Amino acid sequence: MKSRHALTALALVLIAGCAGTPKPTTPPPALPQARADEIRTLISGGSYLQALEKIDGIRREKIEVPDLESLSTQAIESLSAAFKAAVDGKKFQDALRLLESARTLEQPQIAGTWTEKSILGEIASAQEAAGDSILGLLSRLHALSLGDPSEQDYASALADATAVGNRAVTTALASAMKERGLAVPASADTDVAPSFPRMISGTVTILVNRGIKVEKGVGYPDRVIGSGFFIDKRGYILTNHHVIESEVDPKYEGYSRLYIRLSESPAGEKIPAKVVGYDKIFDLALIKAELTPEYVFGGWSGQTLTPGDRIYAIGSPAGLEKTITSGIISAMGRRLLQVGDSMQVDVPLNPGNSGGPLLDEKGDLIGIVFAGMQQFEGLNFAVPYSWVEKALPALFKGGQAVHSWLGMAVAETEQGLEVVYSVPDEPAAQAGIAAGDIIETLDGKPFKKLGDIQEEVLRHSPPSLVTLGVRRGGTSQNVLICLSARPDEPINVALQRDARDNVLYPLFGMKLENVGTFLWKGDYIVRRVTQGSIADESGISPDDPLTIQDWQVDKDKGYAMLQVVIKKKKAGFIESAIQIATYLETDNFI
Repeated sequence: MKSRHALTALALVLIAGCAGTPKPTTPPPALPQARADEIRTLISGGSYLQALEKIDGIRREKIEVPDLESLSTQAIESLSAAFKAAVDGKKFQDALRLLESARTLEQPQIAGTWTEKSILGEIASAQEAAGDSILGLLSRLHALSLGDPSEQDYASALADATAVGNRAVTTALASAMKERGLAVPASADTDVAPSFPRMISGTVTILVNRGIKVEKGVGYPDRVIGSGFFIDKRGYILTNHHVIESEVDPKYEGYSRLYIRLSESPAGEKIPAKVVGYDKIFDLALIKAELTPEYVFGGWSGQTLTPGDRIYAIGSPAGLEKTITSGIISAMGRRLLQVGDSMQVDVPLNPGNSGGPLLDEKGDLIGIVFAGMQQFEGLNFAVPYSWVEKALPALFKGGQAVHSWLGMAVAETEQGLEVVYSVPDEPAAQAGIAAGDIIETLDGKPFKKLGDIQEEVLRHSPPSLVTLGVRRGGTSQNVLICLSARPDEPINVALQRDARDNVLYPLFGMKLENVGTFLWKGDYIVRRVTQGSIADESGISPDDPLTIQDWQVDKDKGYAMLQVVIKKKKAGFIESAIQIATYLETDNFI
């Protein structure tokens, strides 16, 4: 009884406190004027792309805002001025990003005579002049993919491919030139597979010394062993981010030193190395050692890979260097990373193989090993080279790779790509995209698969404008969205900014409706279940009533756990208690 009186007294205090809150002496500005002021502030602060996004939203809402057309003109003029400044300053990467936004806005006058192809040519020339022939090659290949290539386009790309020793691209370009009746230099007309001893000379063992680890009063060496391989004659090496994580993790406070060991090095010899760039999303890292390798690996994103293809892996499993294993591609399109698809392989792999090259029978690079499941023999995974290639420019740029995103989670449904969640204060939410919307197009291109639209989003650099075609109910419309930088873990951002109940949908795949709460335990009705989600696999169906008993998030271990008491329709509404868990690193955000 005493506690009830205390609660009543507390409620009265809170009511009195609310009643005593002073009223503002001046009313807030009218909403239309406030929006105009916000847009004006964005433009003056250099955020003209975000201003154009907000102007588009106002037009779709058909709200009368003072000076809207004048503000739109100012924002477009700011974009035009920024493009001119980027070109004049030879900052062609920025110019390319701004060109794409101008094209999205259907404002071709901003670019003048510049085209995507001509800007890519300038980017490639600057990269080649700086000695970055790999990046120059990627830019040349991008230009070739735009269509209508000239003989000079082929010749420039072929020169880069030959310079960096990328046999896969050299062969592909030589073949394409022959089909078009173009002359091919004799130095490029070769398709001889390298020997395994030669390829082994291009691999290294990654060693990370993390000092002494003490457990229960006993100290022992803390070492990380992985694999890597040269992709550049200047000593650049590809490996996995998780192998060198302690070198770049700001939360890690212990000792960490990075070394490599060459395949032919005397026992115990180590060469210092440093991290150049890293990508948490794709679990990739680029490191550099001051030496010239005997062999460098190269790949081509145009390779056709199918289950059953014979493949090889080179690495240092359990520290056993110069190990070659073989197998086949078991499956393509596995969803294991936040973005993109993974390749499932049955090549024998063990701890220490991480970061090693995966090769086809010609010796061409087709992927990089990143994960295996020790409890399941022959169940291993690699990042396909097509995704590695997309990550390379950011890795060479240095530091942590930055990717674009729309800031929403989607699910593949019979209706199309359905939005299940928009992260508060991120691009999709700011543009008014809501759960239930169906994504039809991005920049006019139709999409049905999650991986495909993720790939298209990653093609852009933030901030840049894209047009998203969405269907709500029976009405379709185009929405202008300004892409922003993707966070390392989207779910953690959502958990920080939103109520738990809203985040359960993208996390577990079930949309709940709260029908009552008592003593912190919520009663819910399941309204939607995403096919293939954790909720679906747990037998949860729409209209199932449930009560949430416990909810835990362990960010260090990377999982969320939900305990519920549920009456499953599939089980005859017999009450049962279940626990479901999922990784925080989900793959459904774009």
